[in-house]
Amino acid sequence: MPHRLTAWMFTRTVPYWRRHGVDKRHGGFHERLDAARMPVDGDAKRVLVQARQIYTFCRTAELTDDRTALDVARSGFDFLRDHCRHPDGGWRFAVTRDGGPVDDRRDLYAHAFVLLALAAYHHAEGDSSAHALAGETIAYLDGALADPAGGYREGIDGSGTALDGPRRQNPHMHLLEAFLEWFAVSGEPRWLDRARSMLDLFERRFFVDGSLREYFDDRFAPAPGAAGRCVEPGHHFEWVWLLDRHRTLSGNADLSEEAEALYRFALAHGIGPGHGGVIDSVDNRGTVLQAGRRLWPQAEAIKAHLVRWEATGDDAAKSALHRQVDALFSGHLDGAPVGAWREHLDENGEPCRDDLPASSLYHLCLAAAELQRAGLTGSQD
Repeated sequence: MPHRLTAWMFTRTVPYWRRHGVDKRHGGFHERLDAARMPVDGDAKRVLVQARQIYTFCRTAELTDDRTALDVARSGFDFLRDHCRHPDGGWRFAVTRDGGPVDDRRDLYAHAFVLLALAAYHHAEGDSSAHALAGETIAYLDGALADPAGGYREGIDGSGTALDGPRRQNPHMHLLEAFLEWFAVSGEPRWLDRARSMLDLFERRFFVDGSLREYFDDRFAPAPGAAGRCVEPGHHFEWVWLLDRHRTLSGNADLSEEAEALYRFALAHGIGPGHGGVIDSVDNRGTVLQAGRRLWPQAEAIKAHLVRWEATGDDAAKSALHRQVDALFSGHLDGAPVGAWREHLDENGEPCRDDLPASSLYHLCLAAAELQRAGLTGSQD
């Protein structure tokens, strides 16, 4: 018997998106579906979305033996490879529906997901071209975006000028995810070395006085003012899962105390009263900044509770896992039509938007995959 989230994801939702979320005319994937669950015409195709959907369909094929899902992933990979590469290196931010250039920014966050998608596709298909593209992508990042202060710059615009705005932990977090995925599928030590460099940034820069900061200046000190105090509980939970994944893959538990601190902070300050869902943001003292609930932090919390339970045997984490699944369903999934969910709720639990961004499927897929990996069925397990 599958867990109810794996059943919701792989037997109910992915098949709907295979029918309606794939651009059968031009290739690749639609950005989003509208309130009637039909593709929205006119949207450019972000590389981020193409990569996340390739990952989602690769994992679906792996977990369900659904060969049609792999066919979809292959089509998405072909579109990504043939239309989304920039002639000067790296990957465009977005292309037109038929694959023409429309936004030549090269964005670090999107490149992290390209690497993740390439790892998943390489594992699913054994395709050496995905491995080669990953090498080209890393070479581009090292040559064009590496920063002497640590990590990588946020990106460059079409003319090669650095993008404005603060530096963020978020793209580096997803680079860590991609590096760990490449190590898991290839066994090549270089990927674990790169993961370690992201963990060094976490230790030295991102983890500040017991919480994970989001925004930084050019030297990776917390950004001035309110931005430097902003904390997203969903990212706390995401880092808990990633630190555990690194521990599992490397055998190195050096950051177990930091993982515990992140988890306790998110539990104490990131769960809304009454509904039990993960709220959008607080400050570093736990004062609520935004009390709404996006979909993705709920999925990340499920992953974090699961690995905490597995690592520590803590019954409180097991109970929190069951409560988090309940909160995901009651807040975002129950009563939604096939293939749909409620993407973002305000502080009163009312939907803030009625469209369905394809980018959210990646989070749901990973949460469902983790529950399936652990052999959970949705009972009291």
